Amino acid sequence: MTEVTEFRKELKAVCDEEWAKIKSGRFFQMMKRPELQRDLYVKSIVQVYHYTKNNAINQAVACWNEDHKKVGLLRFAMKHAYEELGHENMAYNDLIAIGVDPAEFEKPMLPATEAFYGYLDFVSVCRGIIPRLGYSFWAEDSYEHLEPLMDVCKNGLKLTDQQLTFFVAHAIIDEKHSAEVNAAIDRWVETDEEKAAVMQVARTTVYLMGKILESVADEF
Repeated sequence: MTEVTEFRKELKAVCDEEWAKIKSGRFFQMMKRPELQRDLYVKSIVQVYHYTKNNAINQAVACWNEDHKKVGLLRFAMKHAYEELGHENMAYNDLIAIGVDPAEFEKPMLPATEAFYGYLDFVSVCRGIIPRLGYSFWAEDSYEHLEPLMDVCKNGLKLTDQQLTFFVAHAIIDEKHSAEVNAAIDRWVETDEEKAAVMQVARTTVYLMGKILESVADEF
């Protein structure tokens, strides 16, 4: 258990390092400008909608080539996939609630978002459940890194919790999911090869998340 706990510390350190780069980038710097805040928020949440709508599906797909004897791991992944279904609707409804035209969601996703979307599909189909835990590890527990954005939403844009369900209500669901992901990592990520795969997916997906936000900033 001690060794696995140490691994999760290392995993968090890698994710935090990537997030530090993101938070020093153009998107978060531009969010400090009141005249850009609403548009930056809207455009970023549209991109979140696009990659979130496939999360449950690629989580389920990750099960297809897993060893049928790993019943606990398969049960975790299938249950997690089921519980993720429809979470993109929180992002959609939050923006509709502040007057965003539904047509915004019909526009093509940004190239960085498509790359993120495609990478998760690749991991799920070709790598499986265990490597994909690297994405779930930070995606279910990233709210500390989004505090500057939340501060702008609440204090700059004056949005209510009812208009921020993807962050507020979703955070309550993700607290449970984060604990389950951590337990899955402790239980199933055993070999050095598995740890390296989880670490690589974690680093790559946070990196790509940063590219999505930078791409949003590039729209201005």
